[in-house]
Amino acid sequence: MDLYKHKKELRKKVLRRRSGFSIVIVPHYGGKTRRIEITPSKVYLSVLVIVLAVSFVTAMGFSYRNLENQVARFKGMQLDAIVNAQSKELQIAQNELSKTKAELDSLKQYVVYLSTLEKQVRDSLKLGDSKVSLEYVLERTPKAKLQSTEKLPENVAQLLSEQNNVTLLAEDRAKMLNTLKGASDEYHKLLAETPDIWPLHGYISSSFGWRRSPFGSSWEFHKGIDICAYYGAPIRAAADGKVEYAGWNGGYGNFVKIYHRDGIETCYGHMSKIAVKPGEYVKKGQVIGYEGCTGLCTGAHLHYEVRVNGVAVNPINYLP
Repeated sequence: MDLYKHKKELRKKVLRRRSGFSIVIVPHYGGKTRRIEITPSKVYLSVLVIVLAVSFVTAMGFSYRNLENQVARFKGMQLDAIVNAQSKELQIAQNELSKTKAELDSLKQYVVYLSTLEKQVRDSLKLGDSKVSLEYVLERTPKAKLQSTEKLPENVAQLLSEQNNVTLLAEDRAKMLNTLKGASDEYHKLLAETPDIWPLHGYISSSFGWRRSPFGSSWEFHKGIDICAYYGAPIRAAADGKVEYAGWNGGYGNFVKIYHRDGIETCYGHMSKIAVKPGEYVKKGQVIGYEGCTGLCTGAHLHYEVRVNGVAVNPINYLP
């Protein structure tokens, strides 16, 4: 029984060994003939190798594709980060530029104020016409140049610096003009309060100083000048000032006294009519009364005095 099984198994092995087929390779021009045996085991092995190779290549392809996608995603994330960073920088720069534009608009209004101020100074000092413009200020200041978006924050900082320079220049000019205008206003105020115009157009009938009295042969000190014109001629304030007295004053008749500045006063006597009231502020050249012959007088005239700290001085020294 055992021998029979053994023979049977041996026969199967022989048949298995004899299964399959052979490939014979015969050269055309001589040479050794070759035979390649193809058995089922070799076929199975070859198929297995091919399947493993395809599986490996496929797996490598998927791995490469995943790696490529990850690299692309990483690059995309970097690009987004760069874009976001640049967007933030551009937004900051835009905000700064908007702020700068608003400040420049204010600066333009400030320069318009400077133009008006300088015109007032020039008109006051009679220096002729001249205009201040924003271009006049800016052309004396280096200009900022925006070259690229890569340096936009630096360019914005430079622009702000240049704007600050323009502002400082405008402020210095404003200080100078304000100082000049203050001095001009003070100068013109002094001129306006200085009695340097004739209060009445006429001729001098009696000068300042010692004279024979018109009411006798004695000598007297005449504290002003007598100016003759037609009866009722307008009498004008010799300078800006405040009316301290307006009314009857003994020998002066209808009398007006005006205080100007620094102890300087002017007095007007013998008027036929008074045109101002005590406490009133008058301007140089304003009519304050009319020529007459009230009080002690020998004919229609204006008695005009200039007093400094209560002491009469020669009015001629103030008149042109």
